[in-house]
Amino acid sequence: MSDPRPLRVPGTAPRPVDWPAEEPASRIDAAGATDRGHHRAKNEDAFAVIQLADREGVLLVVADGLGGAHGGEVASRMAVDVVVGELTRRPLPADRTLRLALRRAVEAAGQALDETARQQPELAAFGTTLTAALVTWPEAWIAHVGDSRAYLWRGGRLEQLTRDHTMAERLREEGLVAPRQRVPSWESVLWNALGPSGEETQLEERHERLEPGDRLLLCSDGLTRHLADDELARRLAQRTASQELAEELVAAANLAGGEDNITAVVARAPAAR
Repeated sequence: MSDPRPLRVPGTAPRPVDWPAEEPASRIDAAGATDRGHHRAKNEDAFAVIQLADREGVLLVVADGLGGAHGGEVASRMAVDVVVGELTRRPLPADRTLRLALRRAVEAAGQALDETARQQPELAAFGTTLTAALVTWPEAWIAHVGDSRAYLWRGGRLEQLTRDHTMAERLREEGLVAPRQRVPSWESVLWNALGPSGEETQLEERHERLEPGDRLLLCSDGLTRHLADDELARRLAQRTASQELAEELVAAANLAGGEDNITAVVARAPAAR
């Protein structure tokens, strides 16, 4: 059994947002935690929490690698690093083009994975999910591929902002099975991911205007496999700092079984003045 304490993934260590002490009222409290779980030999999840240097906001990224021994860990770390690099190496554009900047960053991550697979045939089967939120208060732009998730907690209610790009969810969407019916053999089979699959990645995008006190949660499916939406909502309602809350979510998923790698990134919007 693995150590239940959250582990830091080498190369993608989280960087909690360090806002000036004199500006607590406007602070976006954001942090994350990850763990390999009780049944996996290594952690193929990666995440980042990055302060935006030129404006009030944060970049949140979660990736869940695919490919096992064939490079899932490499794929997730590479995707996170490329997205972070693309969005932090130069000043961000005007607000109306932030969506395009985020899209281009995710596309660059996909291109990096494709190029790596061409150069290293042993990684031909690797890939990753990727869910990213670019938050410039009060706007949030989300880009998503795969079955990691983004949630919005507001006023006691939890909304899933992304779709699961799994074959099971596609069957439900097309009415071939009941909306809540489980299809065990297809629940973890992705039809959409970053990586050299031969299929064109379909990027899901969303925009949200945040309100004071809102919370965003980005997570890998290792969290949602064990914690239902009502449990997530209950925990997100706590007046707990984001770092502590992220670690609590990971620990709770481990306590419930820890069947997969587990990652949770939490951001709390500023409270009303």
